[in-house]
Amino acid sequence: MQAQRIQVKIYATTAPKPDQLVPVFHSWIREKKLDELAIDVADYEHVHEGPGVVLVGHQFDYYWDLGEGRPGLMYTRKREAPAPEVRLVDAVRRVLVGCRLLEQDPSLAGIAFKTDELLVKLPDRLRAPTDDAGFAAFKAELEPIAAKLYGGAKVTVERAGEARDVLGARVKASAGASVAELLARIS
Repeated sequence: MQAQRIQVKIYATTAPKPDQLVPVFHSWIREKKLDELAIDVADYEHVHEGPGVVLVGHQFDYYWDLGEGRPGLMYTRKREAPAPEVRLVDAVRRVLVGCRLLEQDPSLAGIAFKTDELLVKLPDRLRAPTDDAGFAAFKAELEPIAAKLYGGAKVTVERAGEARDVLGARVKASAGASVAELLARIS
């Protein structure tokens, strides 16, 4: 796929309150914890099942996303994506890095992620058509990444969302692993 915009979400099993994440995301900016230019933090906790807290970057955003009534960390690549053949892997790696940083933050003791499921979206209707052919191409690109990420576990890639939504896929594995293990497999 030629989509420039990619979103990957990992759901939380135990989650902090969104307002606890504001100082954490500010520390990511101050301490330059990411290898991309992070700019600001915005709190959208007032939006029902919305973006929660957003770390805004030049090329990316990290959301403590509250969508679907399921909190989790979402990475969004919004511009200057790497080469097409590594875009999805790069986005998965970056959301895992974000999850790992959250797990390691002492102010968020107890945060945990449901690593046997990913939500991947391509919010780029021009380059990622939502028809059956578009999903088939997306799935074909996503399946080898999921197989690598989850090792020997049984993996399924299903269409996510409705026909009016952007192209999305839900990756489910029969077994998860720690965020650190997944990161080691995908790096």
